[in-house]
Amino acid sequence: MNFFKNFSLFFISFLLIIIFLEIFLRFLGEQPRKENLARKDDPIIYKSDQQLGWLHKPGSYSFKPWSKEGKITNFTINENGSRKISELENNDSRLIFIGGSLTQGWAVDDNENFVSFYNKLNPNIDILNFGVGGYGAYQSMLLQEKIIRKFENINHFIYGFISHHELRNVAAGSWLYLLNKYSNRGHISVPFASIDKNGQLKRNKPISYFKLPFSEKIVLIAKIEKRIMKLKSSSREKKKFEISKLIIQKMNDNSREINSKFTVLLLDISKENLDKYNEFFIKKNINFIHCPFPINQIIKGEGHPNEIAHMDVASCLDKNLK
Repeated sequence: MNFFKNFSLFFISFLLIIIFLEIFLRFLGEQPRKENLARKDDPIIYKSDQQLGWLHKPGSYSFKPWSKEGKITNFTINENGSRKISELENNDSRLIFIGGSLTQGWAVDDNENFVSFYNKLNPNIDILNFGVGGYGAYQSMLLQEKIIRKFENINHFIYGFISHHELRNVAAGSWLYLLNKYSNRGHISVPFASIDKNGQLKRNKPISYFKLPFSEKIVLIAKIEKRIMKLKSSSREKKKFEISKLIIQKMNDNSREINSKFTVLLLDISKENLDKYNEFFIKKNINFIHCPFPINQIIKGEGHPNEIAHMDVASCLDKNLK
């Protein structure tokens, strides 16, 4: 009798604590896990890939305006997986851009991203834009290796870097959470890098965000879910700078193996990180250019840089790359 009484008391107390924590977390502004927050009528421009997580899906797409003052965005992906940047493209690839959404030109038109603007400033150069939204350095490296196997006559790779790529490279819990939040865009599983016991770059297959039952309804469970993902990636996150350096070094080596140049284009980087990477680039003799996006030129209602910001980066790139 006492056992059932004690058990009932324990159960009720435990339940009251859970309810209190749930109310407290909601009072602090915490919310249950949310998914599919991207606009439901936007086209899906990505397809899943077992090695890279996702790739561009060839086709012509149109995105509705991001705000009342905005305009329709045309987004065209060539059959080879690159983004259309002009009518000047041909079958010979010379200068190839790789990177994430800033290089890809997310939320701006085909002819309004910095790669397209740079091509207009240099019409005698054959250029392909293989930037893919959501990619970090690791996925860019994997794509670079795929491009090398597919194309000939590559003279130069330019990798568009931002500081957040460090977290993407190691599949940080916060990054997996964000990808899951907008998974209806086609970002679901992401490959990641780590360091093996010999200090070498280790390649890992794509993983997805870990989900607990009822985390879409109960804040406390969603909080526990996030904590688990944080703990699982914490050891990799501590080494994110070292891992990033190994990846960039590998991209540089890949380029040298085919007698191609390699340049890191710094698009968004803090002063602290800039100093660290400058030292690394100089030590390893890796070419780099600092052309940051203006922070005040963004697309209203979306947040990515607008065409004016892209034009600014293209001008900086044209000046420094020559």
